[in-house]
Amino acid sequence: MQIKGVITGDIVASSTLSYEEKDQLLLTLKEVAEEVQTMSALKIEFFRGDSFQILVEEAERSIDIAVLIRAGLIAHTPPKNATTWDARLSVGVGTIDYRKENIVVSDGEAFHLSGRGLDSIKDKRLVVATPWESLNAELEVTMPFLDDVISRWTAVQAEAIYLGLLHNQPQREIAKRMQKSQQAISNLWRRGGEALIKPYLNRCRSLIKNQL
Repeated sequence: MQIKGVITGDIVASSTLSYEEKDQLLLTLKEVAEEVQTMSALKIEFFRGDSFQILVEEAERSIDIAVLIRAGLIAHTPPKNATTWDARLSVGVGTIDYRKENIVVSDGEAFHLSGRGLDSIKDKRLVVATPWESLNAELEVTMPFLDDVISRWTAVQAEAIYLGLLHNQPQREIAKRMQKSQQAISNLWRRGGEALIKPYLNRCRSLIKNQL
């Protein structure tokens, strides 16, 4: 059986959104999921109104995609909003035993780990669980730091880092996309912790890939 990634999530403070705002947010989430497929094939499905599940074909890319999902939501927060768009995400990496066209009725280790993680996420917004105890021990210590950095992003910081991670382009190219100076992008990356996040994601990807 192949190892896959499953991301189970729900929208932060969804009860404070109007129906129109919720529709806009969910449409943005779907569009972000489509964009990040340049990293790995994936499928997203929604359930219970404000919850969703993503099946990631390349398990080692699961954490990258979770970060990009949060970055994309934060970046697209309407300027007038008092609450920043965000999601609680639980990443599970493991086997898939029962796969159906509708992923929310599929089953397996990755789904169990992801679902249990979201049930116990409490005040966190990003958790990861795998079948490997040594990797879990490392992620339990380091993942809260990544979670904290992401939770502090402004919309414009999130956009700059989202584009940098997704397209792997230098600052001058991101500056053109955002119609800002290269110095402005440099400042956004620095304040958003891009220089720390990128190597950390590379490390997580390598650790998972080594187990496959």
